[in-house]
Amino acid sequence: MRYYFPVLFCLMIFSAGLHAQNKPRFSTQNTVGILIGGSDNAPQLQTVNGVAFNNWFTGIGAGIDWYYQRSIPVFVSANRYFTTSPRRQVFLAAGAGINYPWGKPDYFTNGWGYELQFSSGLFWTAGLGYKINIGKQNDNLLIQLGYNNKAHSQEMTYAMPCLIAPCPVSKEKYSYSFNALSLKLGWGF
Repeated sequence: MRYYFPVLFCLMIFSAGLHAQNKPRFSTQNTVGILIGGSDNAPQLQTVNGVAFNNWFTGIGAGIDWYYQRSIPVFVSANRYFTTSPRRQVFLAAGAGINYPWGKPDYFTNGWGYELQFSSGLFWTAGLGYKINIGKQNDNLLIQLGYNNKAHSQEMTYAMPCLIAPCPVSKEKYSYSFNALSLKLGWGF
């Protein structure tokens, strides 16, 4: 519940300028990219579907992020376009949402079992991009350099070995926040 307010706030801010525009149309952006950070480099896939107005695009997106720990970000995204030539535009992009970790719920080691439980966290991204229109339709090539942050937590519960039941149970909680530069290449219409 605590993650819905930042997402709703971002949606309200980015959609404030859209009410005066005309001719809305469905639009999509599909990208593949690489995340570059202190832990390693990892691929990412994203798709954002929404509504495009004259110089704005707002939509709902989802993806798969393999940086350090695999996860599924679900987010609200907005782009503001600035025309540099008739067929090319520079854009600012921002998005915020929830990051759902994609992990195995149960593990066992050395005959003693322990259980992992993952919890979702905040996801946000910001970037600068370049859009090149291709052909006579609304098809375009997208190139974007940005910054990603994803967070989630994990709680590990395991029973300590003992001879007389009940055995003591230990819990450990880990909170993760991953920051990475993002370089994406995509196609949209």
